[in-house]
Amino acid sequence: MATDSRKRQAKREDGRPKTATLADVAKVAGVTSMTVSRVIKGSGYVAPATREVVLRAAQELNYTANLAARALVTGRTGAIAIISGDLNLPYCANIVYLFDSLLSASGYQIHLLHTRGELRDLINSTNSASVDGVIVAGMHHFFEELSSLDRHVIPPCVHVGITKPSQGDYVHVDLRPAVEEALERMLAAGRKRIALVGVGSHLSVDETEIRPQTYISMMQNAGRELEFVSASPRYEVPGPERVNIIKQYIEANGCPDGLLCFNDDIAIQTYRALMDLGYRIPEDVLLVGCDGLPILQYFEPPLSTIAQPMEEMCALAWKFLQNRIATPDAPPQCTNFDAQLIVRKSLQN
Repeated sequence: MATDSRKRQAKREDGRPKTATLADVAKVAGVTSMTVSRVIKGSGYVAPATREVVLRAAQELNYTANLAARALVTGRTGAIAIISGDLNLPYCANIVYLFDSLLSASGYQIHLLHTRGELRDLINSTNSASVDGVIVAGMHHFFEELSSLDRHVIPPCVHVGITKPSQGDYVHVDLRPAVEEALERMLAAGRKRIALVGVGSHLSVDETEIRPQTYISMMQNAGRELEFVSASPRYEVPGPERVNIIKQYIEANGCPDGLLCFNDDIAIQTYRALMDLGYRIPEDVLLVGCDGLPILQYFEPPLSTIAQPMEEMCALAWKFLQNRIATPDAPPQCTNFDAQLIVRKSLQN
């Protein structure tokens, strides 16, 4: 009976078969669209029982056959590649979640890429037709690499992030005004020793990275010494170890009285280190992160952050890609947003 009921859901009002979407399969299977995408692509871990439920739902809705038929008729696959950072980072995971929701609502599958090897597979002439388009979230070097190639060889691409590409379609968010505002608040509060806390390459002077650029410029203009605190030499170092590294730095060098953290993950780890060592926020140390993660408001004291309008940015990036797929020769599509400093108690003197 359950099978007959599900099959009836895949009928239109006129009785003819309805083209099932990934979202339809997710609804029937009782899982998220991302879980269905993982099962269909065979990537990522899905519990065997869940995988079986998804495959059964896809079969009952004739989902795979519909995708093949659509590709033959329209010349499109119904899949969009998302090149994203480490999904262990809440910021990156949120971006993927937002795009998954947008794509599912439009009847598209999401195909996640993380490495240069996967990118090379994508731009290979025999594989590039496996997706209808590509959205690069952050990771501007990947986007520049794609944009430099013949557009007849690769799918349409859109970049979304804090770096403004030299060419192509993009949705850019400018962090500079918000970073300047955070540092100005620290300076106005009379803080003398303001440091930038990051991980490995975060602390290198990269012309595409606005946070260290802005920090260096403002500290030099204010006549303050530069101070860089490395929470770890590389991304892969786990959070508890980063906390210990920050604690060791403070124990060896004393504690800065103002800390600008490269992202909210590092702000949380810095917060833990400060609490463990008995420092008070904001009395002893002003602290601000960068990402806009909602969880920061639940700390005591609530932590300040630099937020990006991610929902609007992702929605516009998807719109840009749809436009580019429909009209490959259209003029470049470019939009700029401003990040916003969310001031909470950690930044109030």
